[in-house]
Amino acid sequence: MITEPMAESVPEAARRRERTRERAPRGRLLAVDVLRALAIFGMVWMHFVPTGWLEPTPPGHAWPGVLEWLNGFLDTRARSVFFLLAGVSVALMTGGARPFDGTAMRRARSRIAVRAGALLLLGLGLEQVSGKVNIITAYTGWLLFLLPWTRVRARRLFAAAGVFAMAAPVFQITRANWGQNWGFLPPVGPGAPELPQGLAVLVHPGDWLAVFQSYVFNVDTFYALPLLLAGLAIGRLDLYDRAVRVRMAITGAGIVVGGWLASWLVLGPLGLGVAIDRFQAELMAPPPMPPVPPVVGDGTLPDLPAAMPELPPMPKVPWAELWAMSKPGPGIAEYGALQIVWMVGVSLALLGGLLLLTERGLWQRVLWPLAAMGGMAMTWYFVQDVVTSRFLGRGPGGFGHAPQSLVPYALFAAAALVGSVLWRRFFRRGPLEALVHRVTAAAVPRSEG
Repeated sequence: MITEPMAESVPEAARRRERTRERAPRGRLLAVDVLRALAIFGMVWMHFVPTGWLEPTPPGHAWPGVLEWLNGFLDTRARSVFFLLAGVSVALMTGGARPFDGTAMRRARSRIAVRAGALLLLGLGLEQVSGKVNIITAYTGWLLFLLPWTRVRARRLFAAAGVFAMAAPVFQITRANWGQNWGFLPPVGPGAPELPQGLAVLVHPGDWLAVFQSYVFNVDTFYALPLLLAGLAIGRLDLYDRAVRVRMAITGAGIVVGGWLASWLVLGPLGLGVAIDRFQAELMAPPPMPPVPPVVGDGTLPDLPAAMPELPPMPKVPWAELWAMSKPGPGIAEYGALQIVWMVGVSLALLGGLLLLTERGLWQRVLWPLAAMGGMAMTWYFVQDVVTSRFLGRGPGGFGHAPQSLVPYALFAAAALVGSVLWRRFFRRGPLEALVHRVTAAAVPRSEG
């Protein structure tokens, strides 16, 4: 007699599928470090701002078209990838596709909190040296923001990122159109208090609340929140599964193409781009000059009024900005919900593609210099901030730095690549990365023993 085989139990079937999946070997994901290096290259470009190939372009002259396009294209996109990768790192530190539970999760969260404190001190120290605000200090609040989300699964994290991707730009547009004087927002404009900078913050406790507001409730933070959550969701995927990598690359490419088409359709054929063009024109228009008083008979000027005429109010931000892509498009990144979704697609496609490439030994060797640099991202960010603020000369009127050619950027990029490869031959971590790791390990050991 022939009998039917007993149906396989669901847990056993899941384990069988797990064993037959095509999986990459466990270990450090080089693709994450490679993408982090690309983001660092973009952020450093934003800080150097090359205006000419071998010589800087004099003020008032047109830049080479390629350089002008790159400056516009990388202006927000490089930092967007960097923000998203912060979420990926938090996910990997808390278990990746299988989040820690119980004591292991509490210990991982404690390590992230200590890491946030170490980054705050590093950021303040860098501000002391460079004399300008940097993004490292903001990471303190961002890492703490992610802690309550570390138990949430990928699907719900993607949903939350979508909600924030719409809510954050809506808030930004509302804030721009109806005032800045809300209690939890930092005061801006004339009359705003001058806050201590650098390590001086630590000895002025009366200013801590205002400093906290300026670091946490700034424009970058509201733009970064959905990207941080999306990165946490990506890190919760099984990044060692080849099928997941393929889906990431295909889905990301689809979001990129769909995002461009949606923006073109809404701003072009549907006509909402007219409002953005009008807004940009009003934004760039010079303020009207006050009338010149007539000269009286004896050649003297009459007494000027005690108060100068008020400047016209800033133009209202149109809601069409939600659909606009940023430079070289017409939009402003902080106002664009579609821009945020598009950058998640770009990051998915890049990370999925790099994960597939680094499955092969040849590409691991080819991309290793970038991976070595990406593993030292904090060190190189620190170095470039000091270089751009201290060694490039002051710009017109004392603002920013003097115009630069492509040469300083190329030299820095080459030094970063070569220096990273040489350093990583002898050390596992970069100098600042090792410092933060030692502080974190000393405060919260990995195991009770």
